[in-house]
Amino acid sequence: MKKSTSWGKVANWYNNLLEKEGTYQKTLILPNILKLIQIKNGEVVLDLGCGQGFFCREFSKHGAKVIGVDISKELIDLAKKHRNNSAMNQSNNYNSPTIEYHAAPADNLSFIKNKTIDKIIIILSLQNIENTDGVIKECCRVLKPN
Repeated sequence: MKKSTSWGKVANWYNNLLEKEGTYQKTLILPNILKLIQIKNGEVVLDLGCGQGFFCREFSKHGAKVIGVDISKELIDLAKKHRNNSAMNQSNNYNSPTIEYHAAPADNLSFIKNKTIDKIIIILSLQNIENTDGVIKECCRVLKPN
């Protein structure tokens, strides 16, 4: 029997955890990942295992067009809800966030064209993915050269 590694069953708990102040994701991972990937305005960033969209929203604030993918429909539903709430609450001087979400396995990105992604982020989720070879192949397919 195949074991599910989806976080769908704990989606609300995970969402509540990430939306608190002072989380590991906000205080440690986010500032360092932003320094590392140096997002340029208009770049397309793919967030695999995006969960409820925390990092997607942050990348969007820095000018990226973001594609978030997670196998958990429950987490993607929460991500879409956050995206819509964020768009409604933004000020006029803030660029409209461009985020699209897909509930899909990370080893099947058939909705993304070849060589169209500038940067790919997989934060704290690769260990939960069964077919890592398939994920790497898909990343290579969708990532722009260089």
